[in-house]
Amino acid sequence: MKDMNSFENVVHMLRTVFNVDSGLSEDAAIKIYRRTAQSSGKLERLREELRHGFGDPAVSWRSLLSNEDYEVFDAETEDEARSYALRILWEPLKGL
Repeated sequence: MKDMNSFENVVHMLRTVFNVDSGLSEDAAIKIYRRTAQSSGKLERLREELRHGFGDPAVSWRSLLSNEDYEVFDAETEDEARSYALRILWEPLKGL
């Protein structure tokens, strides 16, 4: 998989906001994600990382969503992982 350091902001959000260990509902996590993305000063960098990640077929969304450091969603396929990531990471940024 591509170097996860290329997705520093995405990984930070996944690890801290969406991690199943946080115990947050998906709706609550998305609200926190939107608020954090908007107030962090890193919204444009986050968007750039997401554009790169969704535009590069070599990026493994399965690995970004579930790995040895954290678990957000254990997808069966890359397509399922990508769809989930689009729903929780990309779509909530619309309108910000």
